[in-house]
Amino acid sequence: MLSEFYTSKSHDQSYIVRYSDYYHALNDYHLHPEIELIYVAKGQGIFVIGEEMLQITGGEFIVIGQNIPHMFKFDKVKYLFPLQKQGQLDLQIQLLTLHFDPGTFGDMFMNMPENITMKDFFKRADKGLLVDRCKTQAIELLKRLEKCYTHERIMLLIKLFNHLAISDNKTCILKTTNKPNFTKNDEKRLSKVYIFTLNNFSRRIKLKEVADMIYMVPHAFCHYFKQKVNKTYFAFLMEVRINHACKLLREEGESIVTVCYESGFTNLSNFNRHFKELTGQTPHQYRKKPE
Repeated sequence: MLSEFYTSKSHDQSYIVRYSDYYHALNDYHLHPEIELIYVAKGQGIFVIGEEMLQITGGEFIVIGQNIPHMFKFDKVKYLFPLQKQGQLDLQIQLLTLHFDPGTFGDMFMNMPENITMKDFFKRADKGLLVDRCKTQAIELLKRLEKCYTHERIMLLIKLFNHLAISDNKTCILKTTNKPNFTKNDEKRLSKVYIFTLNNFSRRIKLKEVADMIYMVPHAFCHYFKQKVNKTYFAFLMEVRINHACKLLREEGESIVTVCYESGFTNLSNFNRHFKELTGQTPHQYRKKPE
């Protein structure tokens, strides 16, 4: 059952569909047994799922499998002149989300030969999915689920999952389906580390500063982070910085040198090396590539 701190459903519902101008009240790095469908009608920011990180913008349709850790960090403002932090514009967020536990269907129902396509979809969702062209009809089905009569709910729910299952326009987000063994304490710890890093990556971050946040010494923190996230904290920090650099290179007209320093690097050589290691391209090549 999805934590009541995140969202709640009435006694006569087996799923939750809702519009919202925020991603539930406690948007920590978390996981839950429900499959989650998210249509980002408006908004932009960073989506962290498992070991991966994506820049998201309005129009994205995301499927998150059962017990896959994830979190969103939506941008609340943007600037016409980002380096000077001038010309502030407020950014709207509008989400349409669905939470549903496939276990509700039961094994007998899911093992019926007619449901093999839907069962395969739930399995594929464990890698996280970005949905492309089929999302128009999926969004319409989500909207109908929000307001339909009680006797229509299960029929529409199955129709939605089968529609997503047969579409060819899905991209897997995760490279592996290995699911971490997280406790609630792990979720709280990693949430602090992730949110702190996403808010402070543009400045120098000392390892002790991060370790102190979750009451560890640096050596123990490094071991803990690598064990839970399957990468070093330094590698995660580099991904955050390069992810931000990619965003600036796509959206802004600033020089590559400016992007380098804005993304938290102290010299251009170091920036170019890490950028190519993670993207396979130089910053100049990345900026010039066609959309």
